[in-house]
Amino acid sequence: MMPEHKGPKLLFLVLAIAATGFGLTLAAPDKPVQLATLGDSAVNTAPAIKISLAGRKTPAPVEKPAAPPAKPEPAPEPKPEPKPKPKPKPKPKPKPKPKPEPKPDPKPEPAPEPEPQPEPEPEPTPEPAAEPAPAPAEPAPAADISEATETSGEEGDASENQDAVPLQTAGNSADVNSYLSKLSRHLARYYDYPRRARRLGQQGTPVIVFEFTRDGELLGHSLRDSSGHRLLDDAALQMLEQAAPLPAVPPEMRGRTFAYALPVRFSLR
Repeated sequence: MMPEHKGPKLLFLVLAIAATGFGLTLAAPDKPVQLATLGDSAVNTAPAIKISLAGRKTPAPVEKPAAPPAKPEPAPEPKPEPKPKPKPKPKPKPKPKPKPEPKPDPKPEPAPEPEPQPEPEPEPTPEPAAEPAPAPAEPAPAADISEATETSGEEGDASENQDAVPLQTAGNSADVNSYLSKLSRHLARYYDYPRRARRLGQQGTPVIVFEFTRDGELLGHSLRDSSGHRLLDDAALQMLEQAAPLPAVPPEMRGRTFAYALPVRFSLR
């Protein structure tokens, strides 16, 4: 440590001595000193030198050694910066609640349909004529057939009516019954019980007479016995008209034309 302060102290001491000497020189009076010159024999001659003597030197004050400079205080170590606090995580924003879907407008209720008017009850299907055919009615006299034909205005004259053979006597019973069964099945296809007659509760058995040829061509027809109800009588005649032509008569049966009285039964039971 000492060598570090020796240089400045020595410099300070030299400066102090020089300053003191300079001050004394200024204060003392100048007294020239004369020196006796040497004779001419002096080998060496030198110019005179005027020397001003300084006054009594005052001892230079002894300066106390300068106090060593105070050691610089060590700079305080910087405090470690506090670690930044972790930023709080942002709370997730609550998801907006989904808006409830708008309920569809209720469909307007359809206007009440007008109550349908009750339809008339369907009439039961008429029962076809039972098979075998009902026992044939007794053949009507020729006069009755002729009278019925003339009354109805159908074709034919008296001679033709006399030639018409009652169907029941046109052959033996086996052949006649076989043909009557065939004729009954054919007519049953066109049997129709009028609905209005059913609603009115009308029942009855009209009898119709008709003539036809061997090949089934219908020559004439009429109402012999009424059922008492016009609806049923007309239905029986209409059935016969729609059924024409009738089944052909087999060759085992004799006659060119045939006459037959057919009862048509209408019953709700």
